[in-house]
Amino acid sequence: MKRRSARQQEHTKRQMAVSQLLSAVPHKNEAMKLQPAGRGALVSVPVRRPKWLAPPVSWILPWSRHRRVQLDEPGTEVLNLCDGQRTVEEIIERFAQEHRLSFREGQTAVTQFLRELVRRGIIVLLGT
Repeated sequence: MKRRSARQQEHTKRQMAVSQLLSAVPHKNEAMKLQPAGRGALVSVPVRRPKWLAPPVSWILPWSRHRRVQLDEPGTEVLNLCDGQRTVEEIIERFAQEHRLSFREGQTAVTQFLRELVRRGIIVLLGT
């Protein structure tokens, strides 16, 4: 039996991760508020107060109950495509078509953007 090298195994894992990401369906955070702002949008997501931020620390440190993110026009387009029906692959195809990009160029831009939205709590990716 032939053993695969660690490099080949890593490549296979990466391909599986990409295929799982492409088949995932992004859903918006229901608590998120989206307000038009110029050509983009302002996204506001409620956050919990950290446990360590109690009086008297809270008297000194400023704290907001919402995390705000300003999106540009392409970011707003991608967020609006996250309707809970389309897969990430469909969103990439539509974005690439509208902006005259190859699928690979669109994939790079959209997946990085979606990962950032997940990190900030604006969307969640659910596998199919």
